[in-house]
Amino acid sequence: MIIPMYKYSFLVHHSDFISFKENLKEKGVLHIKERDIEPGAEVLDNIQQLSEVKRHKRRLLGRKADEHTVQVQIPQDGSELIEMLKSKNAQLDTLHHEQQQLDKEVEALKPWGDFSWDTIHKLKKQGIKVRFFYTAAKKYDPLWEREYSLAKISEERGFVYFVFYDTEDQTLDLDVDEIKIPEKELSDLKKQLDSIIKKIDRLNQELDKIAEEGIPVLDKFESDIQDRLNDASFLVNSGDGADGKIKIVEGWVPKSLDEGFENYIKEQSVYYIREQSTQKDKPPILLQNGRFSKLFEPIGKLFSLPSYAELDLTAFFAPFFFLFFGFCLGDAGYGLLLLIGAGVAKYKVDKDMKPLLSLVQWLGVGTILFGVVTGTFFGIKLMDVNIPFFTNLRETFLDDQQMFNLALGFGFVQILFGMAIKVANGVKQNGWKHSLSAAGWFLFFISTAIMVILDAVGGEEKWLWSVPHIILISISGLGIFVLNDPKRNVFMNIGVGLWDTYNMITGFAGDLLSYIRLFALGLSSAILGLVFNSLAFDLAPDIPVLGWIVTLIILVLGHGLNLFMASLGAVVHPMRLTFVEFYKNAGFVGGGKEYKPFSKISK
Repeated sequence: MIIPMYKYSFLVHHSDFISFKENLKEKGVLHIKERDIEPGAEVLDNIQQLSEVKRHKRRLLGRKADEHTVQVQIPQDGSELIEMLKSKNAQLDTLHHEQQQLDKEVEALKPWGDFSWDTIHKLKKQGIKVRFFYTAAKKYDPLWEREYSLAKISEERGFVYFVFYDTEDQTLDLDVDEIKIPEKELSDLKKQLDSIIKKIDRLNQELDKIAEEGIPVLDKFESDIQDRLNDASFLVNSGDGADGKIKIVEGWVPKSLDEGFENYIKEQSVYYIREQSTQKDKPPILLQNGRFSKLFEPIGKLFSLPSYAELDLTAFFAPFFFLFFGFCLGDAGYGLLLLIGAGVAKYKVDKDMKPLLSLVQWLGVGTILFGVVTGTFFGIKLMDVNIPFFTNLRETFLDDQQMFNLALGFGFVQILFGMAIKVANGVKQNGWKHSLSAAGWFLFFISTAIMVILDAVGGEEKWLWSVPHIILISISGLGIFVLNDPKRNVFMNIGVGLWDTYNMITGFAGDLLSYIRLFALGLSSAILGLVFNSLAFDLAPDIPVLGWIVTLIILVLGHGLNLFMASLGAVVHPMRLTFVEFYKNAGFVGGGKEYKPFSKISK
């Protein structure tokens, strides 16, 4: 759900403004309303510094000092440390560039060995020009060495390298390629390369040490910059009144924090107005969900936060996403790996990462659930295993046709659920009169589905064309064709209703068919698991120990690859079904801005 917001407007005397700003920062609950103006130079400068600090922190991630790491005097001032990092990273980048260039030159000279260019130049003064050639080994004819003044130097990677002594009375008329090589000594290049590698190692050791002891300094520096940025933004977003003697500040406070904040403000020497926020104000969005649904909030934020006037759909799509992921992965063995792996990782990660791992565990539970339903364990079809326990359960496992039908069933339920939410959203935002069209479509589809099910169950009476159903369709038709917009005349509504009918029927069919991807992904994951199992046992040599080792390697690599690819698809495609099919049928608008209070960040 979206927590309601209270809008505050403050009038502050300029002499009290700085202390008021610090008090607001200390309290840390007011989200400042941004004015539609260009940011000042101070704001841009702080943004640039913040970006630079984050960039250098990213370059330090993954580095770790060891016992061989050199000692480095690390500045405790963030700006000085940034300058040190800029200098060392610039040196490192330059050295890497020089190393790459030297590698190319060494590679070019390797086939020719370590010779002296002084000798080449002396020969040239005597009228003998040494030229360098190469050709494919299969083209090279040793007889050339008798016919021409040439000498084979080496043969590498299918090519022969040779030199030709070009004199005034002899030319080389062969199908070969001449090559230009650097006029440098190979031994000198290797010495230069060794020297550069040592410098790179030294710099890397220094950066490893900085990563170990300097990141806390950068963390504090980043917090200080963020504080300055917040202060600068606060000043930019504060309006002036009474020729600059009065400062105007506007912002929002969540209802859950409002009572304490208002009591706090009453003690300050400021005049304020407090009022209930409306959609017109475009207040920030703060979500509040249960323990299970809250885990799925990052997924919803990838698309957009809801607008203030509509419903938060997190709690509504979370159970479906949980099931859809399990449907796509659909292997109890893979689900166990996710459940146990994420559980172990929880003990090694920061607090901020633990909710994400809890989400992975829940998705693992969903995968186990569908692995049990289909009888799949690490690609093994349990219904084909000749074990009495599993033999007795064969009738309980769902086959491919049943899983296909289940995928369509999930789609039908989620689409109808989205339509019901659209009705509720419309009532919440615009009143019931503007939701009659959505309600009419929901009634049409749900009543038709119920009647089809009743006819499928059996009985002589045909419910689909019965009087009760015709009455329900007529009622839905009133909402769809006559009352779809109370501000338009009836004839206009009928025309718009006909066009909406075309879009709705074709759109509903297309949306429903999209859910087949759940079945397809689950099936492909199971088939790949089965294929890797077959390869592991078929390709293993018939040698007792070596055979089991090869089998184990193929199983680990194969199932690891399958788990990675299938998990990726099991995230992407349920997201697609959520953000396209479900959100569209739920009438999701989005565009909300996240609640970020003005608060003190420095530690």
